[in-house]
Amino acid sequence: MSYEISKGVVEKQLPKLLTEAGQKYGKFKDGRINYTDADIAPVVMITVVCNDEILLAKRGQGLADADGYWSTINGFIDEDKSVAQIAAQELKEEVDLQISPQKIKVGPSYMVTNLQEKRSYIVFPCLVQLDGKPKIVLDPEHTEFTWTKRSKIGEFHMLEDTPYTIDAALALF
Repeated sequence: MSYEISKGVVEKQLPKLLTEAGQKYGKFKDGRINYTDADIAPVVMITVVCNDEILLAKRGQGLADADGYWSTINGFIDEDKSVAQIAAQELKEEVDLQISPQKIKVGPSYMVTNLQEKRSYIVFPCLVQLDGKPKIVLDPEHTEFTWTKRSKIGEFHMLEDTPYTIDAALALF
């Protein structure tokens, strides 16, 4: 195993963490924190489930980490909003799903350090349950998507800690 899991933070600690990160790493013109050269960053990892299948998207090239790897929908927590609001925003931006933040379950965070990635992450696993498969429209960060059963996750080229994140989200059922 090339990754380590340790204690995360509680959501109410995020505003202070984001203020400190903005001062340390700087911000983009739109006010979002620039984690480009950060050694640690908070993220949402959103497991979208429909019936007994999970939505995976393949990341394109030239991204922060995990180029060409399959993953759940995810993104940096780079502005002072609730975790559920950030998750809803990422779903809209990355796969064109309009999900109310109230319908997103947020699990306890944890820290993951993976030698395959250039930074450690404070991961907030999130779960979205859908009644039917929606139309998925990928943003330019992704090259393809698929729906698959949890038992088939190991068949995909993904960072080895991704199944841990999926299981943390599925535990929110």
